[in-house]
Amino acid sequence: MGDAAAWKRVHPAIRRRFPRLEEDQFENRRLYLNSAAGSLMVDSAAHILSQAALTLNPMPGQVTPAERATGDFHGSVRSLAADFLHARSPSEISFHVSSTAALWALSYGMRSVLKPENGVVVTDLDHMANISPWEDFWGRERGLNIRRAGVTPQGRLDVDHLLSIVDEKTGVLAVTMASNGLGTIVPLKDVVAAVKSKAPSCRVVVDAVHHALHGPINVGDIGCDALVFSGYKVFGPMIGVLWVQEDLARLAEPYRVETNKNEPPYKFEMGMLNNAVLASLEAALEYLLGLYEMLELGGSGKAEARPERFRSVLESVARYEAVITEIVLDGFRAFDPAAIRLFGLADPALVSERDPTFAFEVRGRSAEETKLRLWRQHRIQIADGNHYSAAVVRHLGRPALCRASFAHYDAADSARLLIESLGDIVEK
Repeated sequence: MGDAAAWKRVHPAIRRRFPRLEEDQFENRRLYLNSAAGSLMVDSAAHILSQAALTLNPMPGQVTPAERATGDFHGSVRSLAADFLHARSPSEISFHVSSTAALWALSYGMRSVLKPENGVVVTDLDHMANISPWEDFWGRERGLNIRRAGVTPQGRLDVDHLLSIVDEKTGVLAVTMASNGLGTIVPLKDVVAAVKSKAPSCRVVVDAVHHALHGPINVGDIGCDALVFSGYKVFGPMIGVLWVQEDLARLAEPYRVETNKNEPPYKFEMGMLNNAVLASLEAALEYLLGLYEMLELGGSGKAEARPERFRSVLESVARYEAVITEIVLDGFRAFDPAAIRLFGLADPALVSERDPTFAFEVRGRSAEETKLRLWRQHRIQIADGNHYSAAVVRHLGRPALCRASFAHYDAADSARLLIESLGDIVEK
């Protein structure tokens, strides 16, 4: 069965897995186009939260059956997250209250790695969570040279500029996998290889939060040293998942209370793990794995290992979402550019270079007003603001933009309705 036919067959069942897809908690009818701010939670991830809180022993241990079960459970979730990222070992995975907290913990832990002569490079395409820890702690407090790579007028990372500010003393490159403001995907494998060619000891820290629900992630293929994603952006709970490559993990000195184990992954984790949230994350990732059978992606008859199943699913998700992206981009191209402006990559031929996230403005209206009109007149829920995106506040120089974002539970008709509704707002 072809990709398009499979998605058409299973999409109604997928949508039923998200109880709040068509109405909010107040039973307001809606079209939710704000998955970049937080994807909706799949039903199984929501259901397990309360069950796990009642059944899992608070502390892992080696004596009683309950504490042994909790220890085994922690190991199984680390293993699942490692397979999601194509990591070598579950011991490279640590859990945090958020990805922002994970990046701060990692940044502080680099005090045993970065030297006074080192520099750090951040990018204007990134979420501030992968900028502020480096600018604040390492720049303002430690006095390291912080350099900032720019963005091209088309909304891509300016790779030429990036490479021009990397030198042999560069100790860290903090870079996104995809812009949460503009949706632009960074060609990380090529970028990382080029950076490490100029600065062999440079550590590359990747923020994959925005991209994690849109396409596969393979940390070995990327060649990075650390990477973070969030549970609430992959249909699960609020939790940050940090992967740190084994040799860097052993060198790092994150904040750690004296009695915590001084070995990875435990030394990165501050306090007790939230078992209910971990169970919810496990359910969300298992939901993604389940799409492998639903979409009949193992058609060759060959049994694929779990990392390859994740890859197959997310490659199929990317192909499905590309259709939505083309509809949206075609729709914006039909607008008078004096009335509505789309920021970032706007050519439908460049679909493979972006996620289905669209920043735009309606001329003569504030972002808040456009958002309000879409909600009141069409029951479409989008985001307004700076979206914690450096590209918005630094490159575009705007305090706020509208942002509509899609996920695989959305349909092509949702994209068409957004375009029709924007046209209606412009005409009025």
